[in-house]
Amino acid sequence: MNIKTLFQFFLLLLIIKSNTIAQWNSNPALNTSVATPANDQQDLRIISDSKGGAIITWCDYRNNITNADIYTQRINSQGITIWTNNGIGVCTQSSHQTAPAIVEDGSGGSIIIWQDWRNGNRDIFAQRVDSSGNVKWTANGLGIVVKTYEQQDPKHISDGAGGAIITWQDSINGNWDIFSQRINSDGIIQWTSGGLAICTAVYDQINPRIETDVQGGAIITWQDKRNGVDYNIYAQRINASGIIQWTGNGVAVCGYSNTQNNPKIDPDAQGGAIIAWQDKRSGTYDIYAQLINSSGICQWTANGIPICTASGSQSAIDIATENINGAIITWKDMRGGTYFDIYAQLVSLTGVIQWTTNGVAICTAWEDQINPNIIGDGLGGAIIVWEDEREGNTNASIYSQLINSAGTVQWTNNGVATGIAASNQTNPKHVADGSGGAIFAWQDKRTLNFDIYAHHLTHDGIANINNESHLSDLVDINVFPNPFTSSTTISVINEKNINLYGNNIELVIYNITGKKFLKLYSLSGNQSNIKINNNCIKINIERGNLSSGVYFFQLNLKQNDKAENLGNGKLVIIEP
Repeated sequence: MNIKTLFQFFLLLLIIKSNTIAQWNSNPALNTSVATPANDQQDLRIISDSKGGAIITWCDYRNNITNADIYTQRINSQGITIWTNNGIGVCTQSSHQTAPAIVEDGSGGSIIIWQDWRNGNRDIFAQRVDSSGNVKWTANGLGIVVKTYEQQDPKHISDGAGGAIITWQDSINGNWDIFSQRINSDGIIQWTSGGLAICTAVYDQINPRIETDVQGGAIITWQDKRNGVDYNIYAQRINASGIIQWTGNGVAVCGYSNTQNNPKIDPDAQGGAIIAWQDKRSGTYDIYAQLINSSGICQWTANGIPICTASGSQSAIDIATENINGAIITWKDMRGGTYFDIYAQLVSLTGVIQWTTNGVAICTAWEDQINPNIIGDGLGGAIIVWEDEREGNTNASIYSQLINSAGTVQWTNNGVATGIAASNQTNPKHVADGSGGAIFAWQDKRTLNFDIYAHHLTHDGIANINNESHLSDLVDINVFPNPFTSSTTISVINEKNINLYGNNIELVIYNITGKKFLKLYSLSGNQSNIKINNNCIKINIERGNLSSGVYFFQLNLKQNDKAENLGNGKLVIIEP
């Protein structure tokens, strides 16, 4: 890079910094609005935009107070909504659309699925929206599962190749069964028309949840009433080609007496998964968990290990495993006898409880705290958010807390106020910001109807008031193939034509326990693993001595002994 080009590069950054105003509002009673049109906006879901921001989807009644549509919006790392004001219509077909779910498409955009009544009963539809907010597939979505009977409760994961693997409960056989389907990046169905049967055992199978097997396939868990009396927990693995991997109709994760339900699942980075559920074997609900490996063999005590068996009821669980040596599980807890509180526990990959017996208190404030959600903080701990009624008057607010890997809460006692406007704030969801903090979103009734609001907290629990632009807002980071066996390519695409040539790029790779691997690439000379073309830098990454599993990476631009983050992402290595 010559002196003139270098001067232009820093001049552009200076112009951006001087003309960009931060949109994150640091006041938890005001927050940052995402969508505030007429009527209700609710039932939101959120993912990372891979650049420190977030993409949010929700049910929206702006066009009809009885029939919902599906909308989406992207909010960048500075809290600026960058697509159409109040969001883009993903599906505005005249019938009813509900239960949206969203995953990353691997290119800074998303794949959104939902339940759709346009044919008179619930079917499953999908749409892809790119990083610029362009709808990529057929207007109002592609029919993924369109049958005479009901299909509901869809969930999906990225397939690592720009598409998605979807699961749902399906009534085509008279009772509820579990089915699955894969779509590619163009929205083309990859498996059997109508979906592949995951479990068609007698009686009902409901409430499916899905996670990656880190080899291009998926592990699905559900609650199962095949015994005709109570629900138990089962699981099944399916590979990228749609071939069932374990025992027909699934492996019993927990078949104990009385009811086990509400399973949650997260990957263990070795092709298996940790599954947690609420369990009534003792007469009231407790929390149990199990590790199942890539071969479908349960690794811990038969029927699961107790995570919490305190008095009262424990329920509404959530789980996080990314960058955690095991899993952190959170739940609402009525051990006090009157109100629900929020607790959490860390269990190792060997099934050993790591923190105080029956869990660490996250919030024990007055009145109810419910509906906890959890994400890893990237450092072995977790950030938890919940609905909180400590203000009284039956109005909920949003509070959050960070707990470190040792089980010590890090922020204000009983949590940091995150959304405390008048009236109700409910259904909170959050996503990691790539720097140890989180972006939170929820449905908010500070006006007469529910709207969508957001807030940002750093790893220190401080509301973001940074008004500087970042290089991560100016480039896109893509990885392909992912998963991979021996090598992959990380592409840095300059959306604003910033010339990065002549500098160094630092690649930092972390494994699931937080161990760091460093590599430095020079952009000033010819290197076999670096290609630069039309402001797109492609870095070939060799697997080397890395074992199979999930890794996380950070790309930094090194200039004058200073590093600025270009973006973050995930690498999935599989065996040949």
